[in-house]
Amino acid sequence: MRVLIDTSAWIEFLRPQGDPAIKSRVADLIALGAAAYTCPVRYELVMGARPKELPDLHQALGFSSRVVATPVHWDRSAELAGKLRAKGFNFPALDLLIATVASAENLPLLARDAHFSAVREALLPDLDLA
Repeated sequence: MRVLIDTSAWIEFLRPQGDPAIKSRVADLIALGAAAYTCPVRYELVMGARPKELPDLHQALGFSSRVVATPVHWDRSAELAGKLRAKGFNFPALDLLIATVASAENLPLLARDAHFSAVREALLPDLDLA
């Protein structure tokens, strides 16, 4: 089964001194052909990368599958943002889109950011955090 890898986990994987547990988990997923990312993750990674980091980033993503964020995902994410805001949560828009894609596509989400747990508890109980 594919696992959607969030930006936070990719950063740990690519960082020389990144969290060894995350680095190992992402490496295992890549080796198994189970690593996946979605468009907002690629956007955040490429946007934040230094030019010298881009070759390694593109290589890692090249060994992973892309899960396209569709208009349905965007619309659902916008609906969820409104519901979260009504509950007093302010969740980063791209992270909410990533969570929405993972939930809608029934993909476990590997992330380091704790706020994914909060959104699962508040609104997406079927979000599987790997």
